[in-house]
Amino acid sequence: MNKEEIKQVLQEIEKEKRVEAVEETSIDWQDLFTKAWRGKRFIIIGTAVFMILGLISALTMTRLYTSKVTLVPELGKSTSSSLSSLSSMLGFGGMTMGSTADAYNVTVYPEVVASTPFVANMFDMRVKDPKNGIDTTLIGYLTRERFSIGAVVGYVTKPIFSLFANSEEEEAKDKKLNLFHLTKEQDRIVKTMNKAIQVDVDKKTGETTIQVTMDNPIIAATVADTVCKHLREYIVDYRTRKAREDLQNYNKIADESYQRYLKATKAYAYYQDHNRGLILNAVISEGNRLSNEVQIASQLYQQMKLQAEMARGKVIDEKPVFAIIQPASVPLLPQNSRAKVLIIWTFIGFVLSCAWVLYGKEYWQKGKNMLNEIKSKG
Repeated sequence: MNKEEIKQVLQEIEKEKRVEAVEETSIDWQDLFTKAWRGKRFIIIGTAVFMILGLISALTMTRLYTSKVTLVPELGKSTSSSLSSLSSMLGFGGMTMGSTADAYNVTVYPEVVASTPFVANMFDMRVKDPKNGIDTTLIGYLTRERFSIGAVVGYVTKPIFSLFANSEEEEAKDKKLNLFHLTKEQDRIVKTMNKAIQVDVDKKTGETTIQVTMDNPIIAATVADTVCKHLREYIVDYRTRKAREDLQNYNKIADESYQRYLKATKAYAYYQDHNRGLILNAVISEGNRLSNEVQIASQLYQQMKLQAEMARGKVIDEKPVFAIIQPASVPLLPQNSRAKVLIIWTFIGFVLSCAWVLYGKEYWQKGKNMLNEIKSKG
């Protein structure tokens, strides 16, 4: 055989190998369809069982509603430029008022909302849904008893366990809120609220989105609006706290300076009334001293009043503005669909039933045969 004939023979052998490999790896759809048709009864029963389970799961699941609020807060700004003209106009041209160092920027808003004091501050808020007969506090709504299998068991076992209950445990239930030492029920509610409230912040624009998910659409919207309101109050209180403290201190010093001024003017007036016409050096010296005290007290009082007015302007300037882009609204549709749950359960049942009929039953039988062989050899 020459080289060309040998080359043709090798090519034919390679083609045969490729054909055999394709035949081995190809799926015999006809065989699979035949197996599935033989086990159609098992597939129908298995799918029906999972469909019933899905129907039960869909009917007993808790419907969840999400209400969303979107706001854009004013970012921290320097107050030196806004108050420089006021300070120069009032005679404090060389005085610098400083700038705002805002530690609570938008990136920490989620941590603020998730903090225990912030969540606990909403426990006593009123939630109402006249259609469902709900008019209670938020903590009362979250701790209400709902119909479930566990609740039914609880109704039966509660009288029995109450005989062995400790009086201290009953007193702990009526404890007032103590942020330093929460009860188990209060800690559970705080964790539940942290899961229900989600805050997302866009670091570039500062756009803040507050989402509240609960099992009642009206209460979800009410809580979302309250979270937005409390967050705004919290940030406003923080941003203006230093300025309000300065205003309070300046007003206090101004009042003290005014009392000192009144005392100095009374002393100087009394001196003038009782030493009129005298030309003694001691009397003249005392008069100069009292006159200087009146001038110093007057200047100090005027300066403190000016400082107080500047601090009052700073309180107004430091107060941030929040633009509400999307206010809270009552969601009309739940976020979890019962139809989706039913379809998912039915699909899982169909897939598992087909997998058992096509492959599982065969491999199960092979495994049993292998075990029997091992036992017979042993």
